[in-house]
Amino acid sequence: MAIPDKLAPAGQGPVELPREAGNIDAPRFEPDDRWLRNADDNLKKAAIWRWFATHFEDPRDAVPHDGEGGFLFGDDEPVKADQALSERFGELVEPDVLQAVQDVICAEVGNDWAHRRLDKSGG
Repeated sequence: MAIPDKLAPAGQGPVELPREAGNIDAPRFEPDDRWLRNADDNLKKAAIWRWFATHFEDPRDAVPHDGEGGFLFGDDEPVKADQALSERFGELVEPDVLQAVQDVICAEVGNDWAHRRLDKSGG
């Protein structure tokens, strides 16, 4: 799961997270907060993106629709991307870093997201 091109540094390929960032192979990535505080901005953005992408998904792909095209969200949905990002990372990263990720996420789908469901094997 690569960081979107809009967040990657200009002229560089995808940003790869180091092992110190956390278990990057886990179905739900949780960055190591101490590492995150000290990482450079590009790594912070990549870690935040990976966390978000492993926890949430586009409701168009995950949520049933009613007969009129509206979503039939569950009780704890839709998840507001800006709130989820702020709650998880607001105390850990600079506001401009968090805003950059939020802008890309919201430009892709909007602020309403669905929880990513894991299958029985955890994937």
